[in-house]
Order: sequence, then structure tokens, then C-alpha cells
Amino acid sequence: MRIGILTDDSYPHSGGVTRSIEQQVEHLVGLGHEVTLFAPKWDFVPPADCGWEALDQWRLPGTPSFLCSLRFSPGRGRRIAAGHDLDVVHSQNERGSLYLGALVAREAGIPHVHTFHSNYVGTHRTTPGISGFNSLTYLPLSGRLLRLATGDRQSPQVRLPRSEAAGQDSVHARRDWRNLARLAGRVDAFTSPAGYMVECIVEAGPELAGRGHVVPSGVDDIFAAALRSRRDDPTVRFVSCSRLGSEKRVDATVRAFALLDRPDAELVIIGAGPEEAALRRLAGTVRNGRVRFLGRVDDGARVAQEMADADAFVLASYHFDTQGMVLAEAAAAGAPLLYCDERLQVGVGPDNALLVGPEPENLAAGMAVLADDPARRARMSAASRALAPSLTGAAMARAYVAVYRQAIDAARP
Repeated sequence: MRIGILTDDSYPHSGGVTRSIEQQVEHLVGLGHEVTLFAPKWDFVPPADCGWEALDQWRLPGTPSFLCSLRFSPGRGRRIAAGHDLDVVHSQNERGSLYLGALVAREAGIPHVHTFHSNYVGTHRTTPGISGFNSLTYLPLSGRLLRLATGDRQSPQVRLPRSEAAGQDSVHARRDWRNLARLAGRVDAFTSPAGYMVECIVEAGPELAGRGHVVPSGVDDIFAAALRSRRDDPTVRFVSCSRLGSEKRVDATVRAFALLDRPDAELVIIGAGPEEAALRRLAGTVRNGRVRFLGRVDDGARVAQEMADADAFVLASYHFDTQGMVLAEAAAAGAPLLYCDERLQVGVGPDNALLVGPEPENLAAGMAVLADDPARRARMSAASRALAPSLTGAAMARAYVAVYRQAIDAARP
């Protein structure tokens, strides 16, 4: 197949979505398919293993990648459709790439697949003002824009979902799921790394049941290849890796570590972001134990090694992430996992992960349990390693191929 992948995020530096796309491209090409990546010119590094086209974008200088958008227009859609002989287009964000993908698919007469990577409903917990404005403005508008891009195709009926799970995060949650269902109704197939995302979208649009697929993002092989290098180290090392933004709740991890109050413990924080200065100040209040900030680390092998050397990997994100890709990466590297979001399902299980409540006190109690039981940590590490083969980019690519084939078959007269 000839596959066009579109993203609004700067490639390959924007985090989990672009890491997922890297794995998707590498393994789709490895399966013998032709891939062309369409990404913003901003901060773009061309991939070595597929075709690509860097496109103009809308972006205010200094704003983060999640506010960047590919420029889209009917003319650009016609040009891409005429210049690239594609069998399917796959958009990865609910910004310009979604509308441009729809325009290309319409002009070329090919299916359009979309992946919902972002949990908009979860943003209401961390940034209620901005996310509430988004719920009342952009999300309703996005459905109308996509309807213009797709033309007069029939769209399934949508409704407010009624389940408790769909409405528990915000007063806007049920409307958000309905708006996302409107978007899903305008593409030929949609996926998400998270089962609850697909379930809530289908609940809002029951006719979409056959179009929704759960496809976890694959993990780079460098994580499974990383081996623990620490030997006879009495320090209990906890590792956190994420963007340092309020939505990731790294402050809860630091507060939990302060409550742990152990001189033989260490917290390593990997990542950069707007909360870094506040987190460093918070870390200065830790009385016993050491907190180290490694900053942004672009070397995947080094991140994998830090995870392999962890006595436990900690993720405090709660009802925000769709997959929590770092959990799968840490599991592949053999780290025991400590997390607090019961919705996350990829890379976690009863043998390799400890699920606790979302408060710092809950996380601190989990840290204490793992710090006091090295034998349990060893068993959890082995269980994490055993999950690695199911978390690969190859498994993700095969799942996407099945989705593409189903969409192509359904589109044939």
C-alpha cells in the first residue's frame, strides 16, 4: 500500500505522538509498504526511511507544538492528491492534518483514517479555563470544518453519552465526546491507543462501532535492548519521564517523594517544560532523599538506560493520557511500574505494576511498598520484560495495516 501520514506536531521532537509515528513509519516500511510523511516545516528533521514533504504551518512563535497546525486549503489538497499516488491517508491530530487529510482523501477518492491521540476531556482537570473555552468554541467548530472538507457525505447521528465514565471528568465531558464522535463520523475509520477513548466515542455515536479500533502505540526496540547496569547500589531509584507540564502532575511525584522521606532514595526526573522552574523549587523542600533533573533528553538510548536502571518507574498523570506511552517504554526496559490512572492499560498488569490512588499520599505509600521489598521489585521487573514482545512497533504496524485494508475494502463499490 501507499500510505500518507499527516501530523501537525514538529517531527520528530514533540513527544509521544511523533515517537508513535516514527515507529509506525519504520515498521510499515519494513512490511513492504510505501509511506510518505507530511509534517510542518517548523523544527522538521526528515526521516531516513520514507518519503516526506515539509509543509507550511500556522504557528505563533514561542508557542508549544500542540498549538501548531498544518495549513490546509482545497488547492493544497488537490496538489497533494495529484502529486502522490496514495491508497489511504492517515491523520494524527485534530488540527490542520485532520482537515488536510480529508481534503486529500476527497480529491483522490481514497479512505481517510484518523487517530485520536489526545484526551481532550482529561484537560479539564488541569487547565479548566483553557479547556472549557476549547469545549465551547474549537471542538464544536472542528466538526463543521471537517464537514466542509468532506463534502456532502452522510454523517452518523450522534448524542450525549449517558454512562458515568463518559461524564465524570467535567461538566463539558459529554459534549466533548459528542463533538469527537462528529469528527469520527466524517472519516472512514478511526483509532486510539486507549480503549476508553474508542468506547466513549462509540457511545456518543453508536453507528460508529465498526469504524473504531484500539491500536496501542509501539515501543522502539532500544527499550527492550536496554539492560540494567547498576550493581550493588543501596539507593532506591525512582524515575519519572514526561513533559514537565501541569497535565502530567510531576509535582505530585515530587510531593510523594518528599513524603517518602528516605535518605536512601533518589528521584530522577527526565523532561522539560513550563513547570520545570516550579518543580525545581518544590524539589528544594525535600528533606531526605535526592532529586535530580536531567532535562530534555533526545537520545532514546539514554532514556531507555535510565528506565532499565530504575528500581521503579513512576507516572502520576491521572485521567489525562490516552496510553501513557512511557509506561510501555519503561515496561519494555524492565522497570517495575507505579501509576495511579486505572484507565491506562498498555504495558501494565497485576504482575509488573502497582496501581494506587492519585493523591501524593497514595503515591508515597506505593513508593514505600516498593522501596521495602526488593524481591517484589525483581519479580515485577521480570514481568515487565515478559510484556516487551507485545509492545513492539511491528505489532502496531500490523494492526494499522488491518485497519487500512478494512477501510479500503469498505470504500470499494
